[in-house]
This record gives sequence, C-alpha cells and structure tokens, in this order.
Amino acid sequence: MIWILNFVATDIYGNRINVDSLMKEKHVILDFWATWCNHCDEELDKLNEAFGDREDVIIVAISQDTKRNINRVRQMAKAHGWNFPIIIDEGKKLSSRYGVFGLPTVMVFQRGGHLKKRIYGFNPRLIKLIKEALNLQ
Repeated sequence: MIWILNFVATDIYGNRINVDSLMKEKHVILDFWATWCNHCDEELDKLNEAFGDREDVIIVAISQDTKRNINRVRQMAKAHGWNFPIIIDEGKKLSSRYGVFGLPTVMVFQRGGHLKKRIYGFNPRLIKLIKEALNLQ
C-alpha cells in the first residue's frame, strides 16, 4: 500500500518539514511519542543510534506534547542529541489521522511511500524489525 502522508509541518525549531518530499528521497521512520511516555525516549535513542547517520533513512518524531511544552521537548532533544525533525502534534491530529492510539508507535515507510511496518508499543526488537522491513544492513 502506498501512503501519501501529505503533510507539511513546522518542527520545534521553526523549520518546515515536507514529509512527502522526504519520502521521495529516503526511507522515513515516523515515531509517535511524548515526553511523558515511559519508553519513548529510550526508543528514540535506539532509532537515532541505528539510523541517525544514514543517508538513506530519516527519522521524524511526532510528539503528542502540546505546544506549551515545546521547551521541554527541545530540552529533551538537546539532552539526548536528537538532530532529526521533531513535530508537535497539537490536538493529536496526525496521530488520529494515522491510527495511532498508544505510545510509542512507529510507522516505517520505504522510499516512495510504501508502508512496510507498523510497530505498536515498546519492542526490544525494534531495530531488527525496521532493518528487515527496509532490507537494510
């Protein structure tokens, strides 16, 4: 199934992120998370370690925190060394649109928009599952 994510958003630093454009060039990992989620930061750390330096993959973190907590999200990103785009999902509009009902949730898209894997909840095999879904080494 090809998904047209069709959204442009502003990240926590004011940069415009066009997910459709990113998907034309790279595999996209959407990670739905929140600062109050017990395992979400651990999961993002693992994603960053495994894929943060890859040219063919981009992580886009979608936080369910509200905009009034944007400084907390920025502080967490800085403390963890996350350099990938982080978007605040005000009102959980994106989460609802993509069927996210629990955190963390990861959606793995192959270049071109093919949804390859959806991973609900914290999974110790996360990196292995993503690499298998995208045929990565």
